[in-house]
This record gives sequence, structure tokens and C-alpha cells, in this order.
Amino acid sequence: MSETYSESFKWSKLLTLVLIGIIPSFSGALINPTIPAIQQTFSHVPNSETLAQLVSTTSAWIVIVVAPLTGYLLDKYARKPILIAAVIIYGAGTSIAFFLDSIYLILATRILDGIAVGALMVTVPTLIADYYSGGRRESVMGYYGAVQAGGGAVAAVLGGYIAGALGWRYIFLVFAGALLFVPPILRLLPEPEVKESQRDDEISRLEAVAKIVRESPVKVIAGIYFLVLFGMLTNNLIMIEVPYYLQGSLGVSDSQTGLVISSVMIVGVVMASMYGHIKQHFRHVTLLTAGFALAAAGFLLFTAVEIFPVVLVGIIVAGGMGFGLLLPTVNDWIASIVQEEVRGRALSGVTMMMYGGFALSPFAPMPLVDAFGRVGMLRTVGFLLLIVAGALVTVWFVSRSTASPTPDGTLSDD
Repeated sequence: MSETYSESFKWSKLLTLVLIGIIPSFSGALINPTIPAIQQTFSHVPNSETLAQLVSTTSAWIVIVVAPLTGYLLDKYARKPILIAAVIIYGAGTSIAFFLDSIYLILATRILDGIAVGALMVTVPTLIADYYSGGRRESVMGYYGAVQAGGGAVAAVLGGYIAGALGWRYIFLVFAGALLFVPPILRLLPEPEVKESQRDDEISRLEAVAKIVRESPVKVIAGIYFLVLFGMLTNNLIMIEVPYYLQGSLGVSDSQTGLVISSVMIVGVVMASMYGHIKQHFRHVTLLTAGFALAAAGFLLFTAVEIFPVVLVGIIVAGGMGFGLLLPTVNDWIASIVQEEVRGRALSGVTMMMYGGFALSPFAPMPLVDAFGRVGMLRTVGFLLLIVAGALVTVWFVSRSTASPTPDGTLSDD
């Protein structure tokens, strides 16, 4: 990495980078409140309910495919043109849905949304890792994660308001606002200086994988990917399953449920924004261990009793405190242990696992729901999280005994 990028610090560049995190977070959160209205508009179309839900979920499946391709392109070619293209595709392609009268054409625009989001979710963390190093990179990763979480909370409220006041079609015009990022990207974000040897090598996909396997801690990377997949799957259960639990078992109103979910997001924003400070005192594996332990405690707490204040605390502990540090931690960890020339592809795996968790969350718990009921399923998930936390404790002890000290006196994660 060039010293210019690792040492320079400009607030304009920082703000441009982290605020781009709003774009992916708006993708689904803005649309979700409008699904019933979309279904009603196209009720004359066969399978309208399923098609309306696909308006929200199609993007996730596209992201899973696009993320690794983006990683390959980032490592072989320039970063900045891919970022600009993704923003333009998002702003122009997605907003076209405002003018369309066919739900099938609207679904086609959601494919464009998935392409753009997949590219953005890989490109921005890669640029953060290119521009910054050490504690500064940790802080910026945290800010980026906080903006993503906060953007989701704002989008959910904004989407409901716009749909109620103007109609669901106007939601899609909001996506055009992403085009406002193009001028600051052109002006404020320089193309990272990649070593000539890296460009000349033109590492192919298979060669890149072989390089990661040969020169990186493969077991660590595979373990991180699993934690992202399982963590995002279980975290998303708070968004899609817990509302049924709150309203069915506790009689909580829609507005109260919305406040609960917003509280989780707000706590997640706070935790992610503190990542840089927290990481100065703890290793990556320590943070993930604590995160999964808190998530397990939260799930087991809010399924143990039917007292709303206790349930509220459990949900916030699980979703906000437990998973609030997950994405900043894993992005930073991956960026710190792989070579620069394969960084894009390695980080693309985080995005794949993240959206894989989102995509699987509506289906994976169904066998547990059939066997134990919704509350039993959530309690079982709590025990599974506890098992993962226990496994991480074992990893923590083993790695602590073998890790080498770094210049600042802390222990390396390698």
C-alpha cells in the first residue's frame, strides 16, 4: 500500500466513503414497508403476493452472484470506475421502476439493484482497506458499518412515510438520489496506487484462490465466512420472526414493534461507530466471541419470559449489541490478513455470506418452527449461538497461546 494512502486523512474523502454505505442499506429497507401496497396494485396478476415479495428479495440473490465477480474485477482492474458504474446503475436503473406499470419489469430493475449493491458492498470496504491502515482503518470500517445500520433504520421509516403520503411508486425516485454521489467520488476519491507487479501478474480467479490458500490463513478465512453467514442469518430472524413473536405472544402493537426494531438498529449504529475505539483494546476473535455470546444471551433471555421490558432488553442485546460489531470486525479482519492483490476477492466473500444469510433466513428456520414452534425455534437459535460462542472461546485460548506480539504490545490475530 502506498504511504500516501495510509497516512493521509481528509474528512471529505472519509465522509464520501462512509456515506456511500447508505446506498446498499436503502435497497431493501426502503421497499419492505410498501410490499402490501405493491401486491394490492398488481392483485390482478397471478401469484401477485409472491411477486411483490420478490421485489424486496430478488436483489439479495443477485448480490451473491455479483460479489465474487466484483472482487475479481477490483483486483484485476481499477477500483474507482467500478464504484462509479455501480452508483450510476443503482441511481438510474432502480429509479426507472417509478415509470413502469408491469411488476415483471419492476422485478427486472431489482436485478440492476442487486448488481449495483453487490458491487458497492465489495468495492467500498476494499477502498477503505486501500486508503487506511491500522487503527485508522478500524475506525473507518466502524463508521461505515454504523452508516449502513443507521441507513436501514432511516429507510424503514422513510419508506413507510412516503408510501402513505405519496404512494409506493415514489419510493423508487429516492434511489435516484444515489447519483448525487458521482461528483464527490470523481473529485475526492483517488484511484489507489496498486503495485505494478500486481497489475502485470493479471492474477486469474483460480490463481487468486490458490494464492489465498497458499499464503493466507485459510482456516481463519473460512471460519470468518461461516460466522458471517450464520450471524447474518440469525440476526435477520430478529427482523422477520421476532415481530410475529411480539404480536402473537405478547400482544405488542405494530407501532411498538417498529420501535423495538428501530431500537435494535440504533444500538447497532452505536456499537459499529465505536468499533475503532474498541478494537484498540481487543483482538478480532475476542470481539466476535463476545458478540456471539451476547447474541446467545439475548435470544435465550427474550424467549425465556413473556414480560415485555425483559423481552425488549433481550432483543436489543441480541440484535444491537451482539451483532452490532460483526460486519466491521470481519471486514477489518479479512483486510488485515490477505495480500493486497487478492483483497477484493477475499472481501467479496464477506458480502456473499452476508447476503446468503439474508436470503436463507426466511427458509432455514422452517424445520425448527415445524418441530418446536416459533418461540422454540428462536430459543434453539439461542443455544446454537451459544455453541458458536463456545467454539470461539476455544479458538481464542488456542490462538492466544500461539499468537505473536505486535509492536504496540497487543497480540496478532494471524
